[in-house]
Order: sequence, then structure tokens, then C-alpha cells
Amino acid sequence: MRLYDIMSRIERELDELRRAMGMAVIRRKPACDIIDEGDKITVLIDLPGFKKNDIDVEIGENYVKVRAERKERESKNYMLQERIRNFYRFIELPVAVKEGEAKAKFRNGVLEITLPKREGRKGKKIKIE
Repeated sequence: MRLYDIMSRIERELDELRRAMGMAVIRRKPACDIIDEGDKITVLIDLPGFKKNDIDVEIGENYVKVRAERKERESKNYMLQERIRNFYRFIELPVAVKEGEAKAKFRNGVLEITLPKREGRKGKKIKIE
């Protein structure tokens, strides 16, 4: 089981616990989809309220790091504050990608990262004697 799968399971279990205790489920990080499209991986992250300049994306051979920080200029007296101002996500990818060819777009509050897959080493079948 991969680290990402374990973390997702823990988050689901915590949500269930909050529901069982009658607590409102407050998502602590934006929703994320990872899509395998054959020759590429697409990562979609909802970041409503952030601006393009608030977001940093780092791509490695088998990971994606996304940081976002919304800067507020004035101090406010909040009665309730639920909107995310800081965000960090490390995503372990299931395959190696061509980090030099990765592209990112930010439209309508959704960050879309396109990651072309790197050709993996192919195994060789051998005859058993």
C-alpha cells in the first residue's frame, strides 16, 4: 500500500469519526483528482480564492509538490474563519514523469497539472530451465 493510499484512508476515517460525533466536516485541504490518461498523468486541485501568483508547483521524476498561500493585508476580526489561507500537498506519483515537459494551468479556481509519462524500463522474459 502506498503512502498516498494510507493518508487518504486516514482522512476518510477521520471524516467518519467527525460525522459520528456530530461535528461538521471541515475539509482541511482542497479536493484533488489524479487521472491516468495513458501517456500522461493529469492532476486537478481545487484552489478557490487563490490567485495564480499565490501558487508554487514543483515537479520531480515521481512527485508533485503544490504550495499556495493567500496573503491578507489587513487584520480582520473574524467571527468564523473556514477558508483556507495556506495549502501544501505532496503527491507521490505511481510512475516516473518527464518533469521538463510538465505544464500547469490555473483557471476558474482549478489548478491543472499535465505530466507526460517517462518510458519505463521494460522487463525481459526468460525461459526457466
